[in-house]
Amino acid sequence: MIEILKASAGSGKTWNLAMKYISLLLQNYGRDRYSYRHILAVTFTNKATDEMKQRILKELHQLARDPQASGYYELFVPSLMPDAKTLSEAASTVLCNILHDYSAFAVSTIDSFFQQALKAFSREIGQFASYQVELDRDSLIRESVDRVLDSLGSGDAAKLKWITDQMVRNIEKGGKYRLESSLYEIARRLKSEQRRQAVEDSGLPDRPLDLESLRKTCSDLVKKYCDSIVDTAKVISNECNKCGINPQDTSRQWLSRLLSKALSLKPGDEVKQLSSTVLSHLDGSVCWFNKKDAAKMGLVSPDLDAAVSRLYSLYVKESRLYNTALILKDQIYALGLADDLSRQFDELLREKNVLSLDDSNSLLKDIIDGTDTPFIYEKLGVRFDNFLLDEFQDTSRVQWENFRPLLENSNASGKESLVVGDVKQSIYRWRGSDWNLLRKRLQEELGEVSTRNLDVNWRSPKAIVDFNNRFFEFASGTVQEKYDPSGNSISSIYADVSQSVSPKKRDEGLVAVEFCSEDEELERMVAMVNEALEAGFAYRDIAVLVRNNSSGSLVAERFIREGIPVVTDDSLKLKSSAIVNRLMALLGCIDNPENSMASFLTSELNVDIPSGYHSLQDLCEILLRELRDADSETFRNETLYVQSFMDKVHDFSSRKAGGLHAFLEMMEEDDSCISSPSSGNSLRIMTIHKSKGLDFPYVIVPFLETIKLYRDSNRWCRPEVKGSALEPVDGVYDVRLSGKSANSCFESSFRDEQEKQYVDNLNVAYVAFTRASSVMRLLGEIPEKPDNILARAYESANFSELLFFFAGGGDRKYGSMPRFERKEEASENVEYPLEYKSWPLGERLSFSCDSGDFFSDDSEAALSASARRRGIILHDILSSIVSPSELPAAVHGAVLAGLLPQGEEESVLELLSSRIASVEDRGWFPRNPSAVWNETSLLGSDGEYLRPDRVVEMEDGTLAVIDYKFGAPKKSYIRQVNGYGRLYRAMGREVRTYLWYVDDNNVVETENSLPL
Repeated sequence: MIEILKASAGSGKTWNLAMKYISLLLQNYGRDRYSYRHILAVTFTNKATDEMKQRILKELHQLARDPQASGYYELFVPSLMPDAKTLSEAASTVLCNILHDYSAFAVSTIDSFFQQALKAFSREIGQFASYQVELDRDSLIRESVDRVLDSLGSGDAAKLKWITDQMVRNIEKGGKYRLESSLYEIARRLKSEQRRQAVEDSGLPDRPLDLESLRKTCSDLVKKYCDSIVDTAKVISNECNKCGINPQDTSRQWLSRLLSKALSLKPGDEVKQLSSTVLSHLDGSVCWFNKKDAAKMGLVSPDLDAAVSRLYSLYVKESRLYNTALILKDQIYALGLADDLSRQFDELLREKNVLSLDDSNSLLKDIIDGTDTPFIYEKLGVRFDNFLLDEFQDTSRVQWENFRPLLENSNASGKESLVVGDVKQSIYRWRGSDWNLLRKRLQEELGEVSTRNLDVNWRSPKAIVDFNNRFFEFASGTVQEKYDPSGNSISSIYADVSQSVSPKKRDEGLVAVEFCSEDEELERMVAMVNEALEAGFAYRDIAVLVRNNSSGSLVAERFIREGIPVVTDDSLKLKSSAIVNRLMALLGCIDNPENSMASFLTSELNVDIPSGYHSLQDLCEILLRELRDADSETFRNETLYVQSFMDKVHDFSSRKAGGLHAFLEMMEEDDSCISSPSSGNSLRIMTIHKSKGLDFPYVIVPFLETIKLYRDSNRWCRPEVKGSALEPVDGVYDVRLSGKSANSCFESSFRDEQEKQYVDNLNVAYVAFTRASSVMRLLGEIPEKPDNILARAYESANFSELLFFFAGGGDRKYGSMPRFERKEEASENVEYPLEYKSWPLGERLSFSCDSGDFFSDDSEAALSASARRRGIILHDILSSIVSPSELPAAVHGAVLAGLLPQGEEESVLELLSSRIASVEDRGWFPRNPSAVWNETSLLGSDGEYLRPDRVVEMEDGTLAVIDYKFGAPKKSYIRQVNGYGRLYRAMGREVRTYLWYVDDNNVVETENSLPL
């Protein structure tokens, strides 16, 4: 049986999850004392995983030590265990088993579980088992864009013209255009999970569109529509003249204004929906003239009436197709580059032998879709009977489709599973989560499930619980009225918002709602912090929750100026550091001495710019020492920024090819923030998204106006063009959904996005408003038109306006400020001074007499390395590549790692490229990467590990085992490679073994070359 636990904020979700996990252990204790091996609990973050593990182990320890002191005792005795002694023994045994078999304690993040599963299917997806998961998808996308840009100089005139034309069009429109940024955004959206899901939902094949057909179809439709509007307007003007009607005599001159608008329409102009007044005249429901001129209606001829009806049809019905064609025309540029960007991205993954984390779920889905569950368990090497799925509202559709066969199998076997979530706390749709899974799809697909609501709030006092009960009932109803007054798709989500207060939390609490001008908000926040301190709260008890990092930066910088200690999660911008800005200016001067702006900024710094330097990192260290000596106090105060900047330098030097100019270009685009470490007593500043699952005694939620109900956004969607002139170009497009979309064939997509954003932002506010355990301070901007908001709440565009109406148009307080007393835990506070130490290279390097291992004059390729070291380096390079295309990156990597001097990169690349080309006909470097195993360990029957350099599965199914050798031949080499061959033959494979003496380019087949 599957149970769905709907857990509102503060309702004891983790307590119930731990209780369910332990109860499953105790239920199976008599049959299987290792049942934890067959229970899988998943959640979404490493922090939540650690919390769940600690909670389970802590409760097991409590049950083992003193079961009657545990909150679970009455739930387990006598229903699961007859008495306290038996319960204690069982808990002690299970706890001991888990601790001694901790790797089988299957509590993990959902991504970790899927990565484990994907590793088991590595052969099915055509990857080495040693592939890596790349978490930084953006870096892969940027590198793909770089490759597309690099290809522009290789004779691809058509692509170059395509990009140039787009740049010219943007400049002519007066808009800003940055080529690299534009391509990055295109590539990022092309590789998004939302696009993959949209294509799958459409049922259309995922193939490139005929761009010329798209351009022609849209252009023809736009021209035809504009011609029809203008021609019809001319007909109306002529007919008015014939009938003796002056269009300016119509009521409020509606016909005159409409004709003027129609006659001036040009292809590409937006056609907006007509006002209700004009429409009522056009459709004949309202007289064209005022009462005094009503008799003029008798002058209207049938031809004039027909022409007006035609104009009505053009504006009301056919304008949707026209606006859709305009939207699709804007897609042509991006679609023209889509194939190149996608191909470069996929090639990059193959070359690096990596998988993007975002792609792994869909790859796994393609493998296990329709697969029998026993086969999945066989590949995983473990069988799970029970599942505990936490934060299910944040699960994506593809994640659910991967989990479903396992859950269905468990349910069919009569096993218990638990799904925990709360639609009201679903705030990660931008990451692919789908709250409709928990809302209805789970029950629809699994059939009979039991549902239980946790409706007691154990976190917050009565004032906060009562406020949230009333406010979110009001807010959800108001937003429902704004979206669809006759429906309940939004308000029904908050039908269970009302919570009761825990008996332990009926003490005092405070909710304070305040409004002020935008300029005053930071000042008000400082006052709120001071009020908290006066009431007995410490800095560590206070949290400021913001909608985005830019708001967090404003708060952090102001608090730091006020001397308030803060700890932030990515709210301090690196570029706000004076030292970092000075350093960037100095680097700019070195890169381009003619840069007048950088020269001006550095003119007063009194810093000597070095004439030479060993590396970018060394250059930055030299300049930082100069800046430290010039302004030691500022340097000391900004140590965190300096360390973060040097991390960027190190990362760039180790992962990127390029010099100072490339680094400066990267930093120009970089808008990263730093996290400050927590001290013993610091105020927390974090985004609402990162606060989810946490609680704080004193919470300030400022800038409520930034929690907007709807923002225009790009989504992949399919237009409703069936049976229209645009049907031939039906497809999935990346469209900016705004009010303009309402009068196009993307209207249903716009309405769907509107509903989802309304729910998303209600949920963001709900998460923010439910973090406080004692005091909540809400701060928003006074609306521009307060009277309109007070008259019609549904006109609210953000949560400041919603709250303004709810609070009656002014500041309000609910409850009273408590006197806070924290139970101090005994701890020893130790201060660790934070400083950035740097020494010149001469003080960091010591003299070595081992030059024989590094320098020699007699190598074939004029390499300066000794023969032994040279062989090791070249061997490592060959062992790191799967295909010849990876060789340049591998050689360059050896240079970056300091293994090869930069001046020898070209000669080594030339040598190894020629050697690989010489064995091309042997098939040792195939196109299929899954047919190659580099340095894959083999375990012999005697327990010895063997590792051949390269094993290739040939087209006829035989294995070619190749070992690279440098220097003179030895009989021991033949014994070695023949040993590899014997192991593979013992596995039933047909094998041919080779020694490849790379220097001499001599290949020796060792089969029977030496008696065994």
